[in-house]
Formats: sequence, structure tokens, C-alpha cells
Amino acid sequence: MSKSVETTEPETKTGVIAKLKAYRAANEGDETFVLPETGVTVTFPKFRKHGVWASCTRLAKNNLGKAQVLYICRVAKFDGETITASDFGAYIPLTDANELMTEVFVAGEDDDGEDSEGKA
Repeated sequence: MSKSVETTEPETKTGVIAKLKAYRAANEGDETFVLPETGVTVTFPKFRKHGVWASCTRLAKNNLGKAQVLYICRVAKFDGETITASDFGAYIPLTDANELMTEVFVAGEDDDGEDSEGKA
């Protein structure tokens, strides 16, 4: 009995994975947002991975507000430094916190809840 040995060329990813990788590559880098009340500059990635959000929701036991703060503290730098969720709660004024959460979680929507393409 002889064994057939197959040689395979490395598979090139096409279809949806290629499309997603292209999107991710096109959205590399950081976004910058200046907190309106304190003037602190916050930087966070343009492409934000879903896995980090999932981890934060598990840690927060599905408490949405807590998960948002954990997520921001995990991905963002404040004037180049990281801060803890406790620091966020103690030192970030409500106005700045709300503006930052809007920037991170609602970016691309206008005042009536539609995105930049007019979709709700």
C-alpha cells in the first residue's frame, strides 16, 4: 500500500476574511479627543477589537456603564498615560466622561440617532 503525499500551497485568504483584514488595515492608528472640561488629550485606537469589549462586559458582570469605563481605561491613554477605572470615577468630571463615552461608543451618529449614511 502506497501513501499519497499531497503538497499544498499556502492558502490565500479571500472573501469575508480578506475584506475584514483590509478594513482593519485601513483603520489602523489612533483617534484623538480632547476632554472639553479638563483639556486632557485622550487617544484610543481607530480599530477597536470586539474581544476587548467582550472581556470588559464579563468583568463588569454585564453592567453596561461599568463595562464602558473598563473598556475606555483598557484601550485609551490620557495625556499619554493609562488610568484605572477607580481613577476614572474619582478624577474625570461627569461632563468629560459623558463626552468621551459618546466619542468612543456613538461616534459617527448625528443628533437624531442616525449614522453618517442616514441609517438609524
